Amino acid sequence: MSIDHRRLDQLREGQGEIANHVIDEYAAGRLSRRELLRRGTVAGLSLPVIGAVISACGSSGGSAGTSTGSSSGSGSGKANATIKAGIIVPAAAINPLTVADQGGLDMLGQTGEYLCLSDQQLKLQPVLATSWKPNSNASVWTFKIRQGVKFHNGHPLTADDVVYTYKLQTDPKNASNALSAFGGVLSPSGVKKVDDFTVEFHLSAPNGNFPYLTSTDNYNMIILPNGYDPAKWQSTFIGTGPFKYKSYTPKVGASFVRNDSYWGTKAKPAATEFTFYTSQTPGILALTSGSIDVLGQFSVSGGEQLLTGQYNVVKLRSSANRQLSMRCDQAPFTDPRVRQAIALTLDRTSIVKALFKGYADLGNDNPFAPVFPSTNTSVPQRAK
Repeated sequence: MSIDHRRLDQLREGQGEIANHVIDEYAAGRLSRRELLRRGTVAGLSLPVIGAVISACGSSGGSAGTSTGSSSGSGSGKANATIKAGIIVPAAAINPLTVADQGGLDMLGQTGEYLCLSDQQLKLQPVLATSWKPNSNASVWTFKIRQGVKFHNGHPLTADDVVYTYKLQTDPKNASNALSAFGGVLSPSGVKKVDDFTVEFHLSAPNGNFPYLTSTDNYNMIILPNGYDPAKWQSTFIGTGPFKYKSYTPKVGASFVRNDSYWGTKAKPAATEFTFYTSQTPGILALTSGSIDVLGQFSVSGGEQLLTGQYNVVKLRSSANRQLSMRCDQAPFTDPRVRQAIALTLDRTSIVKALFKGYADLGNDNPFAPVFPSTNTSVPQRAK
C-alpha cells in the first residue's frame, strides 16, 4: 500500500515540531507502531490522530520498526554492523574548499584524511604523514608522507597529491575557508615537493604551531588526488579513509561502506548511515527511540535527558563559548557603569552548574580557552 501524503499533511496541521517529527519518522519506516504510540502520546498526539497516521501510511509506515531495534542493538560494537548516526544538516555543498559548518565537517571526515590528527589532549598523531620536523627557526617544515596508501579509486597517494591540495587551499583566488588559518603563514609558492614521499612547507614567517594547521584542527585540509576538482567532491567523496562513498542526498542523509583496502586498521562496521536533522530536538528524539545509534553532537541545554546515565556520552573539551553581548551604542549600555553592573551580576560558577550541568569550563576574560595548552593559567580565575 502507498502512503497518503495529502492526508499526512492534513494531520500535521496544528501539531508541534516534535509531534510532526514523530509522524515523519513513522512514515519513513523508522518507527514501529508501538514506538509511534509511545512517542506520539508523549509528543501530544491524540489516539485518533495516531490511528489516522497509521491508516494514512498503510503497510509502508513502521515497516522498519524491527530492523531499527536490531540496528540499535548492533551499535554496541558487533563486527559488520550498520551504524545509524544523526548529525546536523550540512549547510551547503560538501566541497573541501568551502565547508565551514559542523554538518559539512562531519561529512568530510567520513572518507577524507589529514596529514595528522589532533587528539583529545591536542597532541598530534600521524595519519597520512608519518613524521614532521622543523628547521632551526621553524620557518621550514619537512613532512614525510606515508607509503602504501591508496585513494578509493585506486590512485596511490604521493607527495604530488599533498602539494596539489596545499597549493589549492592556500591560493587566495580559490576563496578557501582554510585561508583563515593559512593567511600570513603559508602561500602556494611555499609548498614544495622534495621527492615522491617528502614535502617541504616554506612559511612566510617562523611558526612553531604549523603542524596543527595540517591536522584535523584545520578541517578543510583532507588530501585530494592531484588535479581533482573539489567542486565535484560531493558526487564521489573520494579520499583515503576507512569508509567509502555509497550515496548522498542533500538535506536528507548519506551512507558509506567499509573500505576493505584501507591502509590502516579496518573499520568494524560494514556500513554507516547518516540522517540529517535541522535542529537537535528531532535528533535527540531519534536517539531515544532507537531510530539511530549515535547522535553526533548536542548541547546540554535542551539535551538534559541524555545525561541521565542511560546513554554513553563522549565528553570532549572544546573552545565553544557563550557570551552576553550589549549594544554599547544604545542607552543604557552607553554608560560603562551599567555594563559593569550587569557583568557583576553574572555568577559564572552558578551558570556552569545550573545551565550546563557542570559540563563547561569557566572563562577568564582571555582569548584562549582553558582547553589550549598555551592558555595563561597564572591569571587568577574570576567568578564574576
